[in-house]
Amino acid sequence: MVATGSLQRSFAESPNSFQYGVASRNGQLAPNANASWYVARAMAIRLEVIDEVEALHTIADSWQEMANEAGISPLFRGPRWLLSWWRAYQRQLGAELFSLVVYDDERLVGLAPFYKRHAKRSPTRKLEEIRLIGDAGPRPPVLGILAAPGYEDKVGVAIADHLVAQTDWDVIDLEPLEDPSEARAHLVGRLARKGRPVDSRSAGGVTRIELQATGSEEEATPKDARASAYVDEPAKLRKGLATLRRLSRLEWAHRDEASPFTDRQATHLLEDIVLPLGKEGRARLARLDDVDGQAIAAALVIDDGGRAIVLALAVDPETEEAAPRLLAAEAYAARERGLRSLDISDSAIEHGLPQMPTTRTRAVQLSVYGTSSAASLARTYGKVRRKMHVAKDAPVAAAAGARAAWSKIRTAAANVAGLERLQLYRGELWTRGVAHTPGLTMQVLSEVDYDAMERSDKELFLEGLHLDDSQIRETWQRGDIAVLARLSGRPAGIAWCACKRVLVPELDRHLSVGPGEAYIHDLFVAPTARGRSLAPSMLEFLATDLRQRDIYKSWALIGSNNIASVRAFEKAAYTAVAEVVHAHIGGVDRLVVRPPDVEAKKLLGL
Repeated sequence: MVATGSLQRSFAESPNSFQYGVASRNGQLAPNANASWYVARAMAIRLEVIDEVEALHTIADSWQEMANEAGISPLFRGPRWLLSWWRAYQRQLGAELFSLVVYDDERLVGLAPFYKRHAKRSPTRKLEEIRLIGDAGPRPPVLGILAAPGYEDKVGVAIADHLVAQTDWDVIDLEPLEDPSEARAHLVGRLARKGRPVDSRSAGGVTRIELQATGSEEEATPKDARASAYVDEPAKLRKGLATLRRLSRLEWAHRDEASPFTDRQATHLLEDIVLPLGKEGRARLARLDDVDGQAIAAALVIDDGGRAIVLALAVDPETEEAAPRLLAAEAYAARERGLRSLDISDSAIEHGLPQMPTTRTRAVQLSVYGTSSAASLARTYGKVRRKMHVAKDAPVAAAAGARAAWSKIRTAAANVAGLERLQLYRGELWTRGVAHTPGLTMQVLSEVDYDAMERSDKELFLEGLHLDDSQIRETWQRGDIAVLARLSGRPAGIAWCACKRVLVPELDRHLSVGPGEAYIHDLFVAPTARGRSLAPSMLEFLATDLRQRDIYKSWALIGSNNIASVRAFEKAAYTAVAEVVHAHIGGVDRLVVRPPDVEAKKLLGL
């Protein structure tokens, strides 16, 4: 907790005035932005800055009580979710804690769970940002500033005046905020009067299915017998999360975007929250299966403040109709649990909704700009960016249409002109004695081994290594070899190589893999296992296996900017022999090898 000198109360002559200060050595009140006292009609309001997470833990109980009093998303705006989020994302974001807490005497009456970070908007332009804890990765319906009932004006004013007194920030960027909010209104009004430019705009929201016990909606959307849910057992909840990540990865890849639910930080956050909430009966992983028992839709639903929140929904891109069926099943289940509504985020409703009565609840994004030149540039940039991304604020159907149109534009542009630069590496397959990570085991994985896996193990294998069942079966049928790496028994990496003619999609041509040669076309290490030299270990293991098959030379094509793969192959004694440039201009393909290595040209069929 920040403290400079000893705090001293300052009572102004006017009962409605306030002052900032700390006691100096001579007893006089000295200005200080780290603590403030607000006096109004015999009420002393004190603001403190918390920059250490341990201090937030000490006020967790009072914080949760205030979130419960607010009534809207008490779990997601309370310490349980936000402190778990901080543990998961703080290091990745380079975030510094900057939470503002407001007291009336010793009672907690306000909290702004802020953090600061250095944002790089361009190679030459950096910004000092203030943001809300919880605003990255899986985002709840709303976040925001908490104020105890009756203190909304005092909390908003105290926080605003403290921010104005600070000079080390350029932009305050807060979303998603509840709307309306009395505390936010006082904060914005005070900042505007102090000369800080403020922009406010829509930031999505939720679609709410009101769970009235009429029964009429069941006639329009009957319960689906193929819907089920994992509720309380940790192993089953982990299995449900794995299914959600697998489907989410498929869905977002179909959009040419990265899923917010599949990286390491999101995985840690959701497991940290979902497993204990599942034991309390407040979290469930719902799924909808096809006729073969394979999951085609999955949803994470968390009960919060009398409402069921669909925090994440993922659907197989080929079965979009599964989403309304699963949401309907979850609406019925939420009503059976005695909840008032099922709230669905905007990312989920793009798939379609069941035929049930719905309402919209709006969220807001707030941007406040400081007095620096960087802040002025950021405001101009923000106006341009909002015009460019207007589809994000459009109705869901329009946003989906905009994404589809952009995908077509990208495809058309790729057909007109494209350039791919790859490095061709060659290895002589002599083992080099690479030191293996403790707990690492490796094996040649055959299709028979794969079919012998338990269903749950198979799902974890496919999800953890970003694999598709039909794709890997085709690879095995072609005769390719797979090496599976496990860390402490869990799938951690996989390498694939071909020993005969094989297609390289990046070049849109087949490679002529000769006798005694192999081509490594895929080398993948799970995000949670990276940085432990798994890739060189798999290459070493593969070299030993290939030599036993009388194969003594191997090839690999690596993207010029794929530094991690370049390091892995070079550590395994592979050598770069040529740069391969694939140019696609106006429907005409051209392949150039520099320098014109004879073996490389033969491999490429030139």
